Amino acid sequence: MAIIISHSALISDSTTDSQDGISTDSQDGISYDALWETLLRKAEYPVDYVAQISECRIVERYPDGFLREAVFFGKDIVRERVTPRRDRWRIDFEVLDDPRFTAVINELDQDPEGRFRYTVSVVLSERSAQRITEVEGLLAETDAGVLETARQTAETLRKVTLGTAAA
Repeated sequence: MAIIISHSALISDSTTDSQDGISTDSQDGISYDALWETLLRKAEYPVDYVAQISECRIVERYPDGFLREAVFFGKDIVRERVTPRRDRWRIDFEVLDDPRFTAVINELDQDPEGRFRYTVSVVLSERSAQRITEVEGLLAETDAGVLETARQTAETLRKVTLGTAAA
C-alpha cells in the first residue's frame, strides 16, 4: 500500500499572463529562475531552510544530481539521492535508508490564477503507510505536518528569493 501526502502553498500573490501554463515573468519581484535557484540551494544547503535538519553534507555528485546525508532532529542520519529536474520544475529526493519515507518531491508551478506555488509530496514507506492507517489520529497529524512544511517552505522561498534579488 502506498500513501502519498501532498500539499501546496502560494509563494507570490501577484498574477501575470502565462503561456504554456507557466510564466517565468517576475511576480512580486520574484522570477521563476530566481525561485529555481533558491530551491536548488535548499536542496544543497537545507539547514538554512528546513528546521528539522541540523546538519547536511553532500557525499557525492553525479551528472544529474547528488547524494547527501542529512541529520534530522539532531540524531537521525538520512541518505538521499537528490535529482533536480528543471524540465519538470521539481527536485526528487529518493530516501535511501529512512524507515518512514521512500521519497520527497519539491515542485514549483503556478495556480490557475498564475501565482507561483510550492508543493511538497511525501511518499510513505509501506511500513509507515500501514502504521498510519492503524494508529488513530496519525494520518491527520502527519498530514498537518506536511501542510505546515509546505507553508513554511513557500514563505522561506519567498523571503530568500526576494532577499537575493534585492542584494
